[in-house]
Amino acid sequence: MFYRSLTTILFIVLSLNSAVLAQSGIATYSDRTSFTPAAENLTTIDFEGIAPNSGFLNFKNEGRLVTAGIEFRPGGGARFGPGHITVVGPWHQAGPIYETTSGAKLIWAPPNQPGNAYLDVTLPAGTTAVATDLWAAQPYTSPVEVMITTSDGASRVVTIDTRARPAAAFAGFASTSAITSLRFTPAKGQTGLVIDNFAFGRSRRDAIKQSTAMNGSDVTRTEKPSMSGRPQPQSDGRPTITKPRAGSSQRGDATGTIAYVRDDVEIRAISADGTGDRRLWTHKDLHEGLGLYELAWRPDGKELAFSSSHEAVASFYVADIYTIRPDGTGLRKLTNAPDITEFSRYPKGTVTVTVRNDQRADITSGSFIVYVAGADEPQQVTIPAGTAKTLVFKSVADFGSHPQPVVAMFGKYRWFTPGTDVQAGRNVTSPTFTITGGGIDMFGAFRPVWRSDGSKISYRSGLCVVSKVPVNPTPGEYSFDPLFGGKNPMGTCTWDWGPTPATANQVIYSENGSGGSSIYRMTESGTHPGTKLTGFSDIDYQLLYDLRWLPDASGFLYSTVTLMRDSANIFRYDLASKKVIQVTDLKDEFARTFSISPDGRSVVFERCKAADDDKGCDLWITDSNGGGIRLLVRNGLHPAWAR
Repeated sequence: MFYRSLTTILFIVLSLNSAVLAQSGIATYSDRTSFTPAAENLTTIDFEGIAPNSGFLNFKNEGRLVTAGIEFRPGGGARFGPGHITVVGPWHQAGPIYETTSGAKLIWAPPNQPGNAYLDVTLPAGTTAVATDLWAAQPYTSPVEVMITTSDGASRVVTIDTRARPAAAFAGFASTSAITSLRFTPAKGQTGLVIDNFAFGRSRRDAIKQSTAMNGSDVTRTEKPSMSGRPQPQSDGRPTITKPRAGSSQRGDATGTIAYVRDDVEIRAISADGTGDRRLWTHKDLHEGLGLYELAWRPDGKELAFSSSHEAVASFYVADIYTIRPDGTGLRKLTNAPDITEFSRYPKGTVTVTVRNDQRADITSGSFIVYVAGADEPQQVTIPAGTAKTLVFKSVADFGSHPQPVVAMFGKYRWFTPGTDVQAGRNVTSPTFTITGGGIDMFGAFRPVWRSDGSKISYRSGLCVVSKVPVNPTPGEYSFDPLFGGKNPMGTCTWDWGPTPATANQVIYSENGSGGSSIYRMTESGTHPGTKLTGFSDIDYQLLYDLRWLPDASGFLYSTVTLMRDSANIFRYDLASKKVIQVTDLKDEFARTFSISPDGRSVVFERCKAADDDKGCDLWITDSNGGGIRLLVRNGLHPAWAR
């Protein structure tokens, strides 16, 4: 009876609210099709050109965004502050981060509490029509109060219900008086609003009269009168997160050696107590942009695997997986073996290949480096669009009875062909190699992960396709041995093999294209989906910085960025309780890749000033259950902890 009475009261309130809007000369519209005839001389802000196409621009310091005569300014939020505005480019994170529009957009990230933050939009004088597409960040469907203020000082409030992505809610208003401002107030617990296609101009009075005479058939109806209710539950059922506890770190207990990368060009090692910092390995052909990437110790600590680009111009890949001993000696190449220093052991042949450039003249540089696998050196050539050039490689190692590929490169982009079977003492002709399209970016081997028995290493390509290679590969074999059976899951840039004999064939991995972004578990060589363990975002296309089993296989750690990409932290998931503990609590900083100590009690991690920039990153150690924190070493990346 109570709920029926409440529904009746709400119906009366809503009806009165619509009537007031009509009587005051303001019409509201729930779709652009009905709004457009009621407006004229519209200017539309699509936010293009404000931020880089593949990046974003944060207006936290400015406190507002002014564009095309419109001011967007956050306010309220009490002691938590009003949040800040970010404009993201159309290609940011290789696609729309909220799966809304395909172009640039404005994103406002208010604090989750106390629910009184708002976004004010101040309009140019004389504006009588205004409209926008609107999405909520999380949860997707959520009420948003919109207050319309006119030049006579009157204000009206309507409530818009955002819709499940990718569909947009639409808020449109046309008035007989000038509209001076709009105020958007999201529900308590809502993490952000997304705005695009913000239009403003003049209203057509005849259209407004026609709209109000239709008894509100085009009017957006108010469905939720209050913003003070509890936030909606998370749609992916993610567990409640416990904040890190206060306390000092176990710095006196930390033992072992931590390897790390400095300045892209050297691998260093330091004791866990901060002493004994030293260089392990470097190469003269390493440099910023084509340098060193992730590291991983073999489980017994007797070998260190790493991804390196020092042979980028003389390899099928832009970066390959190598190993060295703990003292930095004994370099071995695992992917695209053998190392170029070992080519002298093989008989040699000659390869002739014709390379044709079928790229468009307006996009090609015509300059390429071409390499045949096994050749002593690459060749740099200029091939204008629509032309071809024949190249002869006179000293190519013969790795056996199988084709040796040919690769062309321009910067980090590569094109390749299977090539031909090299014949010792003979000149063989490879099929014509045609270069077309934009090539493959970062086609290589990154993020080595050891199997617990030390028999294999898995790695990913630049597109997060995961493969594996034996630790003693057959020289000259160019095979792709996928970690997953069937199709590689989307967004699997982080994964880990089980650390114990009982979990040796178990893989945890991230996936972000099945309705949210989650962590799964499966048996080695199984097919996705495996068993879903937990979600880390209910939004598709979100990525983890890192994901690692705890050494006793009781759970795992992962690091992820906030929805607004203004900070990142490490979290611990317990398999038995299915609870999550937040390990770090950084604000406006980023806990990125990390490594767990062999005893599972501590974790060393990158602490960076930016989400994607490696400049200004240091290595810090904290307790793995969310305790104290201390600096290990300045200027370090890609930590790997061994016994």
